[in-house]
Amino acid sequence: MKTALIFCLTAASLLNGHLAHAQASVASSLTAQRVELETGKTVMKPATVSKPGDVIAYTGTYRNSGTSVASKLVAIIPVPAGTTLVAGSAEPPKAQASTDGTRFSDMPLMRTVKLSNGTSRTEAVPLVEYRALRWEIGTLGPAATSEVGLRVRVDAPEAAVAGQTISVNTGKAAAKP
Repeated sequence: MKTALIFCLTAASLLNGHLAHAQASVASSLTAQRVELETGKTVMKPATVSKPGDVIAYTGTYRNSGTSVASKLVAIIPVPAGTTLVAGSAEPPKAQASTDGTRFSDMPLMRTVKLSNGTSRTEAVPLVEYRALRWEIGTLGPAATSEVGLRVRVDAPEAAVAGQTISVNTGKAAAKP
């Protein structure tokens, strides 16, 4: 059964903040496409309708149409509820992850678990608990473009999945304080 799924972005999902340089003008867009295999080849299709088991590829694109370098750019793509991050799908691979969308650490995320016998052990956080990935783009020169991306597997019909290109905070770039 196919279920239409609506993508939800919070204000800080893809980009949030201010321009790092007065003449930089960075626009961003987020696309979501369903990943399918046809005759052994990967094909991207619109993700307007998805079902459990589908893989969705999210791509965040950043374009500096200004005349100056934009600096300290940070990109964040949420991992929607009802989906699981696909292992090794972060592009570029040097991304940080979060289970709450605010505190980020290098991947794989680790946590300490207290055992019933009073001891504790460190274990990897399951990918199903990842809620966002973050990349430090750094600088983006005039007329330059940068892309980041990830893939998720749809777990539940309630998952939030984007259908087409969504512009987010056009003209603004996130800057690290």
